[in-house]
Amino acid sequence: MTDALFAVQQAVIAALAADAGVQGVLGATPALYDHVPPGAAFPYVTYGASHILPHDAKTETGFEQIVTLDIWSRYRGGMEARAIFAALYAALHRAVLTVTDQVFLSCEFHSGDIALDSDGLTTHAAARFSIITQST
Repeated sequence: MTDALFAVQQAVIAALAADAGVQGVLGATPALYDHVPPGAAFPYVTYGASHILPHDAKTETGFEQIVTLDIWSRYRGGMEARAIFAALYAALHRAVLTVTDQVFLSCEFHSGDIALDSDGLTTHAAARFSIITQST
């Protein structure tokens, strides 16, 4: 199972980093983090929580992962976070991901939220995607 989780994370980050729309809102080398380095400049996206469900077939083991991509922006107002949210959606909804050692089945938008964070300065958005894979 760990291999499937890691493979999906790698595939998502690779797809986002290569996407022109994501580069347009986050820069040529998009700020996509698993762990945010000290002093990282806003805006950026973190690979957040994952909710994992079984998606087995008769002879194959599979997983549905609800992957959360957290968007962090200090732009005054929510427009920057919304633009990044839209770019993530365009890059991943119904995308075909290259997932190592897994049979990729689907990637679809699941749900999202956009709100002012409790610090009163940061807009935090969460874009969730359902990604289904099976073992090879």
